[in-house]
Amino acid sequence: MKKSKTVKLFAVSAAVLAAVSCGNKKADAATDAAQLPEGVTVLKLDSLTLTTIRDDEGDKRMPNSLFYGEADSAKVDSLSPDGSVPSSISCFLVETQGKKVLFDTGNGMEHGGMLLKRLDSIGVKPESIDYLVLTHFHMDHIGGMTEGGKPVFTRAEVYVPEAERIYWKYMSNQNAKAAADAMAVYSGKVHCFKYTDALPLGIKPLAAPGHTPGHTVYQMGRLLIVGDLMHGFDLQIQDPGICPSYDMDRRKATESRKKYIDYIRKNKLVTAGMHFPGNGVKDSL
Repeated sequence: MKKSKTVKLFAVSAAVLAAVSCGNKKADAATDAAQLPEGVTVLKLDSLTLTTIRDDEGDKRMPNSLFYGEADSAKVDSLSPDGSVPSSISCFLVETQGKKVLFDTGNGMEHGGMLLKRLDSIGVKPESIDYLVLTHFHMDHIGGMTEGGKPVFTRAEVYVPEAERIYWKYMSNQNAKAAADAMAVYSGKVHCFKYTDALPLGIKPLAAPGHTPGHTVYQMGRLLIVGDLMHGFDLQIQDPGICPSYDMDRRKATESRKKYIDYIRKNKLVTAGMHFPGNGVKDSL
């Protein structure tokens, strides 16, 4: 089995990124590693600047039991002998063409989310976000959209997969209510898209159903943001057929994982996953 490598990110301030020349980018950036706060890393990827922001704190791990489901528990335990796999809750800020795009918003401050605090620590204000792009409507992805019933990202245009919006619209649980409330707060700024639609800045939406009906991954150049394609990376990269209990349709989730693992490898993409361990980014699978 081919081992995945975590991207060696160069933690740099915005000023250093602007000043670094193409010829010595790596050396100059590495000298500024101490300037970024805990939970934040930065990667310069062609014309994109990717900032990863941990919405959680400490060492987050997913227990093996989360992945037992229809899988053989003995198989899961053999692939993950420590009894759990490293994970995270991460959001991703992409800057390009003078615009800021935030992919997902974490749990929200009311539920212990660290996104806003960490954005503030690097000088990024919520009102500076131009586009908010959602992978799906689970609470640890949309919880940070609002605070006290008001929008957090006041200037942002919000892009959501039409398939995801339709599904939750007709559900009656707490998650559906939270999604409906968030969409209402951003009324007039919500754009429900089909996969054939053109999104701003060349963002390419790709259907990845299974985790939820409208779960979506997004490509920007060599970067693929995969949402909740994998909750336990170290386990599921070994066997994509292993599903966490969070996957709503195991068959479709497995098909999506296999499809995009192949797509990533074929196209040599950098991958950012909301529950990947560490900073949430892998330079190869």
